[in-house]
Formats: sequence, C-alpha cells, structure tokens
Amino acid sequence: MFELSKNKYSKKIISVEKLQKQINFFPRNKRVILCHGNFDVVHPGHIRHLLYAKTKADILVVSITADKFIEKGVYRPYVPQELRALNLATLEMVDYVVINYQSDSTELINLIKPNYYVKGPDYKKKEGDLAGNLSKEKRAVLKNGGKIFFTSGRQHSSSKLINEKLDFLNDDQKKNINKIKKNYSRDSLKQKFEETIKKSKKDKILVIGEIIVDTYRYVEPLGQPSKENILSSNTISSESFFGGAIPVVNNVSQMSNNVTFISVFNNKKIKSTIKKKLNKKIKLKLFRNSNFIDIEKIRYVNNKSFSKMFEVYNFKNKSLMDKRILSDLKKNINKYDHVIVCDFGHGLIDNEMVKILQKSKYISANIQTNSGNRGYNLFTKYKKLDFLSIDEPELRLGLVDKENHHEIMLKKIKNKYKNVMLTKGIDGLVFKKEKSKTVYFPALATNPRDTIGAGDTTFSFASCFVKNSKDSNLISFVSAIAGALKVNIIGHRSYVRLNDVFKTFINLTK
Repeated sequence: MFELSKNKYSKKIISVEKLQKQINFFPRNKRVILCHGNFDVVHPGHIRHLLYAKTKADILVVSITADKFIEKGVYRPYVPQELRALNLATLEMVDYVVINYQSDSTELINLIKPNYYVKGPDYKKKEGDLAGNLSKEKRAVLKNGGKIFFTSGRQHSSSKLINEKLDFLNDDQKKNINKIKKNYSRDSLKQKFEETIKKSKKDKILVIGEIIVDTYRYVEPLGQPSKENILSSNTISSESFFGGAIPVVNNVSQMSNNVTFISVFNNKKIKSTIKKKLNKKIKLKLFRNSNFIDIEKIRYVNNKSFSKMFEVYNFKNKSLMDKRILSDLKKNINKYDHVIVCDFGHGLIDNEMVKILQKSKYISANIQTNSGNRGYNLFTKYKKLDFLSIDEPELRLGLVDKENHHEIMLKKIKNKYKNVMLTKGIDGLVFKKEKSKTVYFPALATNPRDTIGAGDTTFSFASCFVKNSKDSNLISFVSAIAGALKVNIIGHRSYVRLNDVFKTFINLTK
C-alpha cells in the first residue's frame, strides 16, 4: 500500500530545476505561491495555512528544509525529509513539493520568482524568526516583484507537539527539564540567555591550544585472514577536519566580537587552510616552528555503523617551548578579559607557559589526559583557575582517587578552582559554581553518532556562560544542549551554532 501511494504522489515531488521549467514562463498565465518550512509534523495549523495559501494563487509550491539544515534542536527533524515531502504531496491543495538544500529559501525565491510568499502567523512576531532568515527572504520576494503575507488563525507548533506528545525523553531528562520549567518562566530563561551572550560579546577573549588534524578513514571490515590473528578491512573513503582548539575558537567567536587565537604549526598549508575554516573576524597569531610536528589523529571507522575500530597518531610527544609565544603572552596577557585554554598535552603548553597564563584576569581551562599524552597531562599543573572543565577519569587521575564520590573530590579542589564542570559522558555533567550548590544535568543525546569533540564543544559554551552568568541551572542546561548537538555531527564537519543552542533551549522549555 505504501509503495502504491509513494508512486502515485511522488510525481509532485520534483527538483528545483524541473520546477523552474514547469512554472517560469513570463508573463505568467497562472499565479504561483510559495510556502516554506520544516513541516516536521503536519498538524491542523499547517492544513489551514496551505488551504488559505491555495485561495491566493493557481499553483501552490511547498518547499521543505533539508534535514541537515534544520536547527530546531538535538531531536530534529523527527521525520526525515523524504517522508516529510511525501506527507505534503498527498495533500490535494499542494501542486509541487521541493526539498530545499539551503539554510533559508532566499535562493529558491530568486530561482522560481513566486508571485506570493506566505508564512504562518507566528512569524509576525520577532521571536518567530530566531534565525533571522525572514528579512532576507522578504527582500528576495520584493526584488523579484512578488508580495509577502501572513496567514491568520490559531497557532500550532510542530516543536511543541513533538516536545509534549512524543515520548523521546527519558525520565531523568524529563525530571530535570521540568524542574527548569517549574522554577523559571520561559521569558525569564530567554532573558537570562540573551543577557549572558550580550555580556560575552563585550569580552576580549584569547583562545590558546593545539591544532589537531582529525582524519576519518571509513573502512569495510572483511574478516580475519587465514594466516594471522588480525582483522582485514577495505578502505572506502576518507575525510579530514581541523580539531583540537579549532572548534573551540569557532564556537567562542559566536559569543564574542573580539577573539584572538594563538597556536603553533609547521606545514604552511595548514595556516592557509585554517584561515578559510575559521570565522574571518578571529585574529590569528599562528607561529610557524620547524621543530614542531603537526598533530594528526587518524581514526579508522566502520563505514556502516560509524563505530571506531582503532586510532593512529602522528606527532612528537614532547614539550615545545616557543619563546615567541611566551613573549607575546607576557606582553599581552592582561589585555584580555578572558583566556580560554585548550590543553591537549601535546607539547604546546608547558609549565612555563602555564605560569604566564595564570596571570590572566579570568582563565578557563580544559586539560585533557589521554593516550596521546600518556596520562601525564594533569589538571593539577594549574595551581588556580576561574573555571576548570574535565571529565571524571581526569579528576580521579589528578587526585589519585579511584573510589570516592565526585562530591568528595570536588570539595578537595574547591579552594583552587572556583568553578568546576565535570563531564560524565552518557551520565551527563556535574557543575559546581563558587558558593553555590552542585548541579547535575543528564545527557540530552540518547543516540550519539560521534562523541569526538563533544567535551570541547561543551567547554566552549560553558566557558562564556560561566564567566557571564551567576545561574548554575542555566549554565548546566546550555552546556548539556551544546554537547548533545555536537554528538549528532560526524567529526568536525560543522560546529555547533549558537542559534542551534538557543532554538533547542527554547523548544525544550515549551
């Protein structure tokens, strides 16, 4: 039955190129109206919206946002793009459905030049257009001689329906989100978020840390050879991303208008490529050192399950003292309002540099103990920090404490580290703010695709929020959202956008 329906209605689902051929005759004999949205769950509000739109024109075109551009939060889209398109194609009033592979419909509007462009009543209000796309779309409509209008009537929300009616949250997640909703109004939460970002925008921030090339080699396991006890695999494809401190810099640059990045490299191609990948407003202080071996971490990944099979590291595991960086820090460290340290323990940040960094006005640090630094990179090398972000094994290693509860361990370090965030993977995070109660928040991602870089992303957002907010619940909630969004991204194909975090923040509190 499904296949019959699919064949019957799929004729309405066409490419933008085919749509142009169908309707781009000028002067037009028939009026074209365009409706654009996610249509994740088609509800009565959508039906009335489309019925009204059809009364205004002869041809109703509905465009839907492709899955990869939906910014509604960690659980979205709920319905994949092909099924969303088919749902709309089954509606009698809809003439054509297109999947829009752009973040907004501006380019589509310029291509098909609709006579009318219609949006729902919620877009009349500023908060209905969190991404700020409507103003661009409106300009495109008017430029092409069209008109824009809004439908009226009772508002419905796919996000609200999904959040309230679809049971994708576990009990622990529900409990903590409901606690937030009970203690705060949605408007007060929104205000706290916006005020924190406003403060952060004014901060002059320095980010320092290693540049790491993360290479993913996707392989197909073939099985065990007949003569050796190993696993054979066939290489399918490969891709590389900039990891390490790079995602942190990109994340932070969304929350500050003045960000400087300091690091070291050897290969000249790395610097030129980084310039293309980073936000253009970031000030780069990249020092070339011929004695430095550029860090590459090669991960062999199952092509079907995305599970990692093993890793190969290419780097020199020893301290690198670069006098130029030390000199720059000594000269400028007090010029920054906030210093964010991404310490991967791969040679850039030695003990002498730590002494200089600790003279900053406000310092946040993520110190990683991993197989690459053989467990020698402990957070205890920093005698004092305003904000420390580590995972639970790193806390235990630093304190040489295998068994005690994290509350006991956090008490041991409270005099040295004012604010501490302890990330616990699938068990969520624990945050202890100076002179405040410890806050626990569960992990919000129930089915992570890739955990690489999740801790770095959590740290990025947490750093700015810890410095500029006094509210432990807000800090923990936002940090958990940022981490949950990151684990849905393979490698560092993209970074978590502030707008994504804000939308998820708002949607989960509806």
